[in-house]
Amino acid sequence: MATVNSVAIIGSFRQYYDQVMRAENALSAAGLEITSPQGTYLVDQDQEFVRFQEDRGEWSDEMLQVVTLHRIMRADFVYAVVPSGYVGRATCYEIGRTIQSNQPLYFSEKPEDLPITIPPSHVMTCEQIVEKLEAGRFHPQPIH
Repeated sequence: MATVNSVAIIGSFRQYYDQVMRAENALSAAGLEITSPQGTYLVDQDQEFVRFQEDRGEWSDEMLQVVTLHRIMRADFVYAVVPSGYVGRATCYEIGRTIQSNQPLYFSEKPEDLPITIPPSHVMTCEQIVEKLEAGRFHPQPIH
């Protein structure tokens, strides 16, 4: 079985930044490379796409989304932080592209208003993922 080395974290950074950072810290502490987000300090949250201090200022929103998708797609699996099931517009797009590419995708909670079936096995907390990783029992699978 393939080793799990990296994760991309998606979600509404504008609304749930603290929860996203907690997930990032927990998964990073478990030894995973975080491919996305690649930043720690949010700037100008009023823009269409949330930007981190580390993002290149000359990038358009569209270019930022292209770079973000590249970072998401190169991860071994994607973890969607969806407190109370909230999935924003950009996150919904990223979820669709992730599923379309047959990439493993897991959710912190059962998402609301998402017109797809999410198996219960793909809903777990960061702590559950870390526990399974440490026990060698986390083998990310695409949603079928």
